[in-house]
Amino acid sequence: MMREPGAPSPLASTLAKSRRTLWGLGGFSMFINLLMLTGPLYMLQVYDRVLASNSVPTLVSLTVLIFVLFATLGALDWIRQVLLSVVASRLEHDLADAATSAALTASLVSPGQPTDAPLRDLKTIRQFVSSPALGAMFDVPWTPLFFLALFLLHWLFGVWAIFGCLVIVALAISNHVLTQQRLKKLLETEQKSRGLVLEMTRTVETLDALGMRKNVQANWRDLNHAADASKHSSAIVTNSFKSASKASRLFMQSAILGIGAWLAIIGQSTPGAMIAASIIMGRAIAPIEQFIGHWSSFVSVHQSWTHLSAALADAPAIPEENILPAIRGDIEFQNVSGGPPNADKPVLKQVSFKLEAGDTFGIIGPSASGKTTLSKLLVGIWPARIGAVRLDGSEVSAWPRHTLGPQLGYMPQQIDLFDGTVGQNISRFEDDATPEQVLAAAEHAGCHAMIQSLPEGYNTQIGQGGAYLSAGQRQRIGLARALYGSPNLVILDEPNSNLDQDGEAALQASIQGLKARGATTVIIAHRPNTVVHCNKLLVLVDGEVRLFGPRDSVLADLAANQRISLAARDGDQVNG
Repeated sequence: MMREPGAPSPLASTLAKSRRTLWGLGGFSMFINLLMLTGPLYMLQVYDRVLASNSVPTLVSLTVLIFVLFATLGALDWIRQVLLSVVASRLEHDLADAATSAALTASLVSPGQPTDAPLRDLKTIRQFVSSPALGAMFDVPWTPLFFLALFLLHWLFGVWAIFGCLVIVALAISNHVLTQQRLKKLLETEQKSRGLVLEMTRTVETLDALGMRKNVQANWRDLNHAADASKHSSAIVTNSFKSASKASRLFMQSAILGIGAWLAIIGQSTPGAMIAASIIMGRAIAPIEQFIGHWSSFVSVHQSWTHLSAALADAPAIPEENILPAIRGDIEFQNVSGGPPNADKPVLKQVSFKLEAGDTFGIIGPSASGKTTLSKLLVGIWPARIGAVRLDGSEVSAWPRHTLGPQLGYMPQQIDLFDGTVGQNISRFEDDATPEQVLAAAEHAGCHAMIQSLPEGYNTQIGQGGAYLSAGQRQRIGLARALYGSPNLVILDEPNSNLDQDGEAALQASIQGLKARGATTVIIAHRPNTVVHCNKLLVLVDGEVRLFGPRDSVLADLAANQRISLAARDGDQVNG
């Protein structure tokens, strides 16, 4: 279910919730900028009135007043920073789940290219919102206030300040033009470098075992050097403009003192106005200079905003809750063609078959024939390009994942366990899982004794990906996880690829148990001896159904075809 065209993005909608707070920030910024005139006005009064009258009481009164005003300024500025932090925190809180879902969806759409980019983009936006850079953005609209104050002091002050502002803006635009591509290249290179580091840390055992560490590390070093070169190049340009901006501001402020002195000499201004004009001009230019100082942050947050908006917009919206009964296990493939998302060609080609609840169904075929693809289409991980995959008469896509997933038993070819305990992995990390449920799943999978032999039994920590376990142990725990909750539909993809004799016996006993209680069971295997308990069998070759029907009939046809192929090959050799 996609979002309607023209609908606001989740990012914009979330910011809209903070509309009142943002308006409040604008109000605080107005008073903060008004109070910024306190210092110049104080200098104006001291130079032009106090020194002229030698009045100590006036000086004391002005000093007490300015203390109160500056204290108010400090309090308002502190409140503004707190509100910015609140908006940033609310933004991250409201979008954290959506960004995580977008990252998972993007990783699912692009198999083999996992990404956490939406989460990193959200973190970048959150840091920017709570940073002084955003405060500078709220100050920019009030810059005309300071120009007005300068024109009130003397028109020449105002003209000079506008000229100085234009110089700073020109430097900022030049900085953007010259660093835009450099910063883009830098972000892309850093992302590749970070991804390669994650791969190296995840596969360090393989790297060392095959002597690949030096070669792969050299590839990372090249990426890192390229990122460093881009960063160095960008820093040189940015710092050059930052230094030019600072030098220009200092000159402008000093020059306005000269203008003020000349105006005082010819009797068109006062020494107090001269000092006040210098301070006000510095304040007028400050937000623009801060833009240049935080330029890389503005570029980064703009890219993060664009990428996150696109990721959230592309992620499927949560479908409306369908009222569907508990699954029975009826399965039907209707002329299904499909494969990995974004793949050029489908792996499965017009596959059709039908299962009834309680069938024990085997899928066999050579490598790369589409068996795993079929299992992913069946559980709804990948969508069908053509045709329909139906579960109990409804398309799999109609089932919300949080409703369908707990009712399925799925054991993928690659056992993905998670950092935590054995018990947590078996219970799928359910908060309300009971020890009895975990124990029942382990016993049905025939791995209770194996788990008890671990150092802390069901409380044994297994590390990321089950790194502390052997491949066979991971597979047996994966089977227990698939059987958790006694699902009516169980899909097992190459369930015995890493099992020893005891594990194989436990697996066959589990399949018999599923068959006895009437659960629909789908078993994917290379060899016919894995599907001895199946009542139906399907043979896939090159993504097409070659044979389908009762197990014995399919195996007989398969054996006959193999004999024909052998006879034909022997005849060719004799004739040759």
